[in-house]
Amino acid sequence: MLFSRKLTEIYSTQDLEKLYHVKNMLRENNIYYMTETTNNSLRLTMNNLNGRNPILGRTGNIKDFYRLFVYKKDQEKAAYILSQLK
Repeated sequence: MLFSRKLTEIYSTQDLEKLYHVKNMLRENNIYYMTETTNNSLRLTMNNLNGRNPILGRTGNIKDFYRLFVYKKDQEKAAYILSQLK
């Protein structure tokens, strides 16, 4: 994990719209957060360096993976806010 041990993961998704929705909810409730993104297109491209599958990773079907972290002291409040998601 790239972040401090004071942070804990509370949410993960591949849907960027859902991530923005959760971030807005946390911001409205004054909860500090950090995000981490894993670029799966790059990972798949690097796994394909031999060139056997040149289309792999260029179709738009590969989504990034987003993880959201908050301070441990805010974990309960953030979990309650996330439980209100629809």
